[in-house]
Amino acid sequence: MANLELHGAGRRFGGRVALDGVHLTLREGEIVAVIGPSGGGKSTLLRLLAGSLRPTSGRVLVGGTDLAGFSAEELRGHRARCAQIAQGGMLVPQLSAHDNVLAGRLPRWSAARVLLSRFMILERDPIRVALEEVGLGDRQWDRTGNLSGGEQQRVAIARALAGEPEWLFADEPTASLDPTTAQDMASHLVAAARSHEATLVLSTHWMEFVSEHAQRVIGLREGRVVFDRAREAIDSVTLDALYEGSRERR
Repeated sequence: MANLELHGAGRRFGGRVALDGVHLTLREGEIVAVIGPSGGGKSTLLRLLAGSLRPTSGRVLVGGTDLAGFSAEELRGHRARCAQIAQGGMLVPQLSAHDNVLAGRLPRWSAARVLLSRFMILERDPIRVALEEVGLGDRQWDRTGNLSGGEQQRVAIARALAGEPEWLFADEPTASLDPTTAQDMASHLVAAARSHEATLVLSTHWMEFVSEHAQRVIGLREGRVVFDRAREAIDSVTLDALYEGSRERR
C-alpha cells in the first residue's frame, strides 16, 4: 500500500475556498478521524484523497507520484483501491442488498462482466460472506429499502469492502443514526477496516468515535488544518478552539 500525501493542496468552488494549502501524509493501516465545523473542508479532503475530485492548487501524491500525471487507466486503478461511504449510504433502495453490495466490485470488472451482471446473478457466495461480516448474511435478497437505517449503513460498509479497497473514506456515516445504532455501525466499520488491513479515514462530529477508535485526529476549520495529532494529545481546550461558535460537536 502506498502513502497518500497532500502537498499544499487547495480546492475552490467558484469564489469559495473549500481547502487551502493542506499538507498531510496518510499511512498504511491508520484509523484517522477528521473533525471540525461544517464547511471546514472535511468532505472535500476525503474526495481529493480518493481521486474523485482534483485540487485547484497543490498536489495529491500516491506513492510519491502526482495524481495529476496519472493516465485514465491509472486514475481508475487508484479510485478502485479507494472506497467511499457517504452519509446515508447512497444505496439504491429498490435493489436487493446483494445487488447493492455487488456494485462495490464493478470498478475492478471488465465492461463485459459488468454487462453480464445485469442479466445473471453473479458472486452469490462472496456477497453472502461480505454481508455476514456485517451481520446481515440472512438479508442478502431483501429489498434494501425495507432494511432499517442501521442495516442500510452496514450494507454500505459491505459494498465498500466488496471491492477489496486499500483505503476507506467515510463521510459522516453515523450522522443520521441514533447513538446505539451509530455505535454498532462504527464498531462494524473499524473491525472491517482492521480485518481487511485497510486504512480508514472518517469525518465526524462524534467525539465518542474519536475517543474510542481513532488513532490520529485531524482538525479542519475554514479549509485549513488546525491540528494533526495522536488521539491522546486531544483535550477539551483543543476541541473548544476548533468548534468555537459551532454547536455541532457531539
